[in-house]
Amino acid sequence: MAALLASLSFAVCGSAEAGPAAPAGSPAGPLDPIALVGMWKPVGRGAEPASVVGLTPRELTVYQTCGELQAAWKADSQGLFVADVVSSTGGCDLDVPLHWLDRAAGYRLDGRTVVLVDVDGATVAHLVASGKPPRPDRESFTVTDEFRRSVAPPAVLPAGLTPVTRRDLPGRWIPVGDGPKPPHQPFLRFGADGRWAGSDGCNGSGGGWLSGPAGTILTTSGMTTLVGCDNVPVDGWLSSARRAGFDGAILVLLDQNGAELGRLRRDDGDPGITTTPSGD
Repeated sequence: MAALLASLSFAVCGSAEAGPAAPAGSPAGPLDPIALVGMWKPVGRGAEPASVVGLTPRELTVYQTCGELQAAWKADSQGLFVADVVSSTGGCDLDVPLHWLDRAAGYRLDGRTVVLVDVDGATVAHLVASGKPPRPDRESFTVTDEFRRSVAPPAVLPAGLTPVTRRDLPGRWIPVGDGPKPPHQPFLRFGADGRWAGSDGCNGSGGGWLSGPAGTILTTSGMTTLVGCDNVPVDGWLSSARRAGFDGAILVLLDQNGAELGRLRRDDGDPGITTTPSGD
């Protein structure tokens, strides 16, 4: 699995407005992402029998016999879950996929077990409560007020905006207004495979993305370069976005509190997908 641009191996299908479908018997109502914090043993396809997972407010670490894999992760109260392996230590190969993690697009809680599901709601793995971390000096499971705020339900989408759906976003988007032009034009490209890539005009970045009910959106970000220039921080907009909606054909990204982060329009020169907002 490539550190930055590998594909999440799930198909974009199912209801456009809904997040991952719930497995049979799942409790109704909002979920608590804070319940994901802890040590877990993954059980599922491709899960090494000796592996354990540390989920802290800061990162997700998979401990394997080869070493450690570090991943960025996010989850919300609607059951969305996205994780992106960005680095490794020891001899772990980033090009070897973790099927159980790559396919995860949502989660459900079953007692002390976390059920990870794909975009269709099919179970891809169970995370069973485990013991102490292999490296207790490096793992901090303290839930800070900042983390509690970050996983709280975001403000509702402002009136007048149409919620995005999964089928609306694939393609290339550029900031609205007069800014840098090609070859240094900032952009965001959403892939139908659940991956995004972009540039602020100087630095490339990328990660995973998911959208859910009422325009909710979750993204992860991998490593990026740090070249200084007259840029537009579109990757920062996306990283902070918790909802997204359309003002006509303009994509509007909003943060946790409903404040507008930035506006983008579909790149008319994009040879890729050219869908328009569904509005349904």
